[in-house]
Amino acid sequence: MSTRLGFVGLGVMGGPMCRNLVRRAGVPVTAFDLDAKALDAAGADRAGSAAEVAERSDLVFLSLPGGPQVEAVVLNELLPRARAGQTIVDLSTSPVELAQRLAARLAEADVDFLDAPVARTRQAAVDGTLSITVGAPDAAAFARVEPYLRHLATEVRHCGPPGAGALVKLVNNLVVFETVVALAEAVTLARRTGLVDDATLFDALAAGSAASFALDNHGRKALQPDTHPRGAFPAAYMRKDIGYALDLAERAGLRLPAGRLAHDLLGTACARGHAEEYHTVVVKVIDQ
Repeated sequence: MSTRLGFVGLGVMGGPMCRNLVRRAGVPVTAFDLDAKALDAAGADRAGSAAEVAERSDLVFLSLPGGPQVEAVVLNELLPRARAGQTIVDLSTSPVELAQRLAARLAEADVDFLDAPVARTRQAAVDGTLSITVGAPDAAAFARVEPYLRHLATEVRHCGPPGAGALVKLVNNLVVFETVVALAEAVTLARRTGLVDDATLFDALAAGSAASFALDNHGRKALQPDTHPRGAFPAAYMRKDIGYALDLAERAGLRLPAGRLAHDLLGTACARGHAEEYHTVVVKVIDQ
């Protein structure tokens, strides 16, 4: 009998991921989202609720805005319909502590919970070229899920026990956004002097030791043209993720000064009406 897949959350990243499963997995996919248009676009069998997805699926993927939504869906809708042997995979970016707590709670019902947050851009979600870091109860649980994750990503890495995937993703976003802040400062300084145009600046940085993924994918595509569209990964989401990292650091007895600055800059951007714009909009805060 083939595995039946479920998908809850068809937003900026979840929509294209679900479509890739529908096209590539070769098994039935049942999906739910509050947005009827997103459900239509996914091409999956429609469900009327997350609970119905759980009832009709052996393996359920979640792609939700953050920890509160993940916790509510898992505990209120999926767990009450849980069956021994089911698997739930959280593709969202959630707190490490939550991933550990949900994994322990679901294990009591003989259900595996894997934290498998995705990294890279929305275009990568469309193309199926994401990077996914996974925390799993054991190697066998990871092995059952990995083939389906390969339909979504070119990089799939088992990082350790529950919470490990979430940890790596939070650290990834911390590094990415701190780099975005550095690039925003650099381009703003160059613009104020009037000595170097944006294209020359980014070409020179890319040819030197400042070359990076962030420079190519955030600098050239957003900071250089100074366009920060809605619908990409917004400032409010990045602030949430940096906040999760800072909370984790506090529990570990650490102070992250660069992370705190990044979080504060994002807070200012959100307060000034840029919460839904691509997180590179932080350049406007620096310029002002």
